[in-house]
Amino acid sequence: MAKPHNVTIYGYNYTNTGIGSFEVNGQGGGNLEVSIPDAGGGKSVCCVTVFTPLRKPRPVTIKWTRDGDTWCEQEVALAPLDTPNPKYFEVHFYPDGHIELAVTQESSDPRLKLDRASRGGRYEDEKLNINNDSKFARCKLGYR
Repeated sequence: MAKPHNVTIYGYNYTNTGIGSFEVNGQGGGNLEVSIPDAGGGKSVCCVTVFTPLRKPRPVTIKWTRDGDTWCEQEVALAPLDTPNPKYFEVHFYPDGHIELAVTQESSDPRLKLDRASRGGRYEDEKLNINNDSKFARCKLGYR
């Protein structure tokens, strides 16, 4: 029988610009600065519920905004898991626009070790800070 666990949401932002706010199945994950080599860009936020063991992939809805006006939504599969004592629900935002999820017992180091120009941008030259949100996600004005 599957057991519920309330786990901490933690985001990793490998994209070129900051994320103003993100959610996991409607649960707030906070804002995400652009990551640095030893930090993902965000703070931990409580909580989302996961069930273990998870025998089949489960769809998870990730929703985010960068400017507060345009919201993007992407459904991502949470892979089967059998973590005995999960503590973290990690959301990894990649520069090409795809998102990966992980449920872990310890918080992870960033998967990509990237430098940044500022908390809100990967590069000093704004023209280089490309946003690929709409490549895999549905984006529109307004929250709904």
